[in-house]
Amino acid sequence: MRRSLIGAHARSGASDALGEKRLAVHFTAGSWSVQGGRFIAGMSRDHFGTRFTCCACLAFVAAGAAAMAAAKPTDDAMLTFGMFAMGLGSGVQLCVQPVAALFPECASTVMSALSGAFQVSGLVFLALTAGDEREIGFYVFSAVAAALFALCYVMLPRGQSFLEVVPEDASTTSGRRAEAKSARAEGLANGHSREEQLRSAEYLGLVAWFTVVVCPLQFYISAIGYELETKGDTTGEYSSIFSVAYGAVAVFAAVGGRIADKIGQGACQGLATASVAISFAILCLPKSAGLGVQVFGMTAYSFGRLFVFAMYFSNVGRRFGFEHYGTLCGIGLLISAIWSLIQYPLLSWAVEKGPNGANALCCAMCCVTLPYAAWLARREAVERAELRLRRELANENH
Repeated sequence: MRRSLIGAHARSGASDALGEKRLAVHFTAGSWSVQGGRFIAGMSRDHFGTRFTCCACLAFVAAGAAAMAAAKPTDDAMLTFGMFAMGLGSGVQLCVQPVAALFPECASTVMSALSGAFQVSGLVFLALTAGDEREIGFYVFSAVAAALFALCYVMLPRGQSFLEVVPEDASTTSGRRAEAKSARAEGLANGHSREEQLRSAEYLGLVAWFTVVVCPLQFYISAIGYELETKGDTTGEYSSIFSVAYGAVAVFAAVGGRIADKIGQGACQGLATASVAISFAILCLPKSAGLGVQVFGMTAYSFGRLFVFAMYFSNVGRRFGFEHYGTLCGIGLLISAIWSLIQYPLLSWAVEKGPNGANALCCAMCCVTLPYAAWLARREAVERAELRLRRELANENH
C-alpha cells in the first residue's frame, strides 16, 4: 500500500510531501483497529452473538474499502478512516474461532488454521495494489465484503455456539458453563467465572506476553519497506517478496497448532517469540550483508507472527474455555493495541537516527518475554503429569 500511494502521488504531480511519517499515521490507524477493534467485537460476540458482530465488522470493511478507493494520496482523513474501518474486519476472525469447540482434541490445530487464513489476507493487499488502478481494486473489494455480509447473515449462528444441538438450558449461566467445561480439559486452575479468569496468573501472563510482543510485530510491518530501501531495495522487489512470504507461511498454520496440541502452548509460544526476535536481529545486519539474508529474516518474522497470534487465541480457548472467549481475547487485544501505539515513535526514531536502535530494542522486547513461555511450559508439564497419575489410579480402581 505504501508504494502504491507514493507512486500515485508522484504521478499526480502534487507539491505537498508524502513522507514516511505521514504514511505511518494511516498504517497506525489500521493496525490499531485490527487489535483494539477486536475488543469491541469480542464483547459484542459474547453479548449479541456471532451473526450480528460478523455482519457489523463486514459493513465497516465495505465502507473502508470504498473510502480507500475514493481517497487521493494526500487525503489524510479519508485514508486514515479507510484503514481504520478495514481493520475492524478482524473481528470476524475472533467470532468464528470458537468453532474449535467442535474439535476438543485438536483445538489448537483448528484455531491455528484460522489464524493462517487471517494471515493469508495480507496477500489481498498485494493484489489490490499490484497495478496503478487502486480505485478499481478497492471498489471490487468493497463489493466482495458486501457479498460476504449477506452470506454471514444467512449462515452464521445468532448466538455464541457453533454446536448444532444446543442444550435446553444453554441460555442460563449453568448451561453455558457446562458447555464450556465439555470443551475444556486443561487450565482448570484458572477458574470458570469471568472474574476468576481475568484475575488468574495465567491470563495476566498471557496478556503481558502478547502485549509486549505485538508492538515489535506491528513496527516490523510499518518499517520493513523503508528499511529494505535503505539496504538497497530501490525497486521494491524485496518488499513484494515479503508480502508473498507473509502469506505463504500460512500453509504451515495447522502444523504449528498440531505441535501445540502435542507439546503444549508454552513451548510453541516460546518458539514463536524467538522467531520474531531473530527477524529483528537479522535487520540489524549491515547493508554489506546483502538483501538475500533478509529473505530468511522476513520468513522468520512471518512464521513468528503467524504463531504468536495463533497461540494467543489458542491459549484462551484451551486454557480458559469459550464461555467468555470474546471478552478475554478482546481485553488482551485492546491492551496490546494501546501499547503498540509506540510503533509510531519507533518509526520516527528509525527514520531520524537509523533503524538499528529500534530493531535492537524490538529484539530485546521479544527476548524479555521468553521466561514467561518457559513458566507456562512447566505449568503444562505438571498438569499432564497429574492427569496421567489420575488416569493410572482410575485404571487401578477398575
